[in-house]
Amino acid sequence: MAPAVGDVVYPFEGPLRLVEILDRPNRFLVRVVDGGQVRSCHLHDPGRLPELVRRGARAVVRPTRGVKTDCSITAIEAPNGVWVVADSRIHSDVASLFLGEARREVKVGGRRLDFLSGDTYIEVKGCTLVVDGAALFPDAPTKRGAEHLRLLRSLMGAGHRAKVVVLVMRPDAECFAPNWATDPSFSREFARFIKSGGDLEVHRFRYAEGRVIYDGDVGLCSGWDRPPSGS
Repeated sequence: MAPAVGDVVYPFEGPLRLVEILDRPNRFLVRVVDGGQVRSCHLHDPGRLPELVRRGARAVVRPTRGVKTDCSITAIEAPNGVWVVADSRIHSDVASLFLGEARREVKVGGRRLDFLSGDTYIEVKGCTLVVDGAALFPDAPTKRGAEHLRLLRSLMGAGHRAKVVVLVMRPDAECFAPNWATDPSFSREFARFIKSGGDLEVHRFRYAEGRVIYDGDVGLCSGWDRPPSGS
């Protein structure tokens, strides 16, 4: 049975600590101030997250062990005060709760898709960017994401079903749209996928006290299939 609104879909193991972000030396490393001490934490999210990973922002970290780190970024407070889950390692586990009996990490030719449920091939995307109520993906150009959509359309052309599952990891989204301004190539492929009969699920979540909670679904934004005027 799929989660109901309000259900906890993922509990992070603690102890959890509230810290302040100092800087981001590289894609996967964030330095934080914890009790007056500077610590290096792992950030497991492929996005740029410029509106989240910024000096002075509050974040929640948990202990993990890495070569250069001893903690992981779990959630970050956005400028509007909303907490955003910032660890893409949980995406597959969370998505699986909505998919029932599904096989993970499915090879198709020389590529890999996230799930196969019956005759439906499924790709999962995590979304952390919200602008004026619209959840936008991606927040950085993703050639791989566009390739996934082309692969799904080719599978549909061969008689299979295909679905994209978007996990919006914050509760202030009212709708979803591809991010035309950041990645028009992905956005065009997304529009082609939907208009070719591809399925879409957009699940929204909120973070509270170390738990990720299902917060309901959202639909596509008005005008999702074309670039905003003036862009």
